[in-house]
Amino acid sequence: MPYFDNEGVKLYYEIEGVGPDLFMIHGFAANIDFNWKITNWINALKDENRLILMDCRGHGKSDKPKEPAQYGVKMMEDISKLMDHLSIHRANFFGYSMGSSLTLNLLLSEPSRINCAILGGFVLPSPNDEQTTLRYDSYINALKAESIEQVKDPVGQEFRRFAESTGADLNALAAVMTGFDQESEKIPTTQKRVKAVLKKISVPVMTVMGSDDFLPGDKTLIAKLVPDACHFQIQGKDHGTVVSDPKFHMIVKAFLNYVNRK
Repeated sequence: MPYFDNEGVKLYYEIEGVGPDLFMIHGFAANIDFNWKITNWINALKDENRLILMDCRGHGKSDKPKEPAQYGVKMMEDISKLMDHLSIHRANFFGYSMGSSLTLNLLLSEPSRINCAILGGFVLPSPNDEQTTLRYDSYINALKAESIEQVKDPVGQEFRRFAESTGADLNALAAVMTGFDQESEKIPTTQKRVKAVLKKISVPVMTVMGSDDFLPGDKTLIAKLVPDACHFQIQGKDHGTVVSDPKFHMIVKAFLNYVNRK
């Protein structure tokens, strides 16, 4: 099984298919199998794309440090290091949920590495939003609880239930979430600056969400701000059920075909 090393942390990856390189970055508490294989994404895309799939640190077959400092920006560094390991300078990117956050932050910090970005199941958090901090605390507490019966917050219960369903390491996931929370201080702090940064993106961007996704905020905001971006909403699907929806597959395939022909 292929692994690469980033400063002592072993990261698992797989390569499938032929065509232009497409990095696929899974969601929080998921992994290559759960996010991309059982949802039929690999079969849908591998005939026209060379898929590079990685288990993010703290997930799947990759190492799972328990220190929050081992996450945050280091998760973006893992992606860049995998690109270097495979001698890939620039590629298409497809992220879901947490994977979309990592993809967007990589696009903002290393724009020359990304040819296009597909952001699924992701809403731009409002800067200085106290509710965002409270949600992080709720998720972290749910992951750290001795059992799901001790989790009183309904959203926290769902978060914990999903993490358990994927066989994830709950302590590692709590460290992942804490690391993200700590790194949030480095994100542009005013809405005006966020808009200014997004307006500078010059590659094709597409956002896709289920109409019933629980994430709060303007689901179309990124597509409104990024020049020439597009947004699709899949009716009747939520954050979990949209992933395997054939309409999602169709939209992504069409977008990649458009980008790859340019």
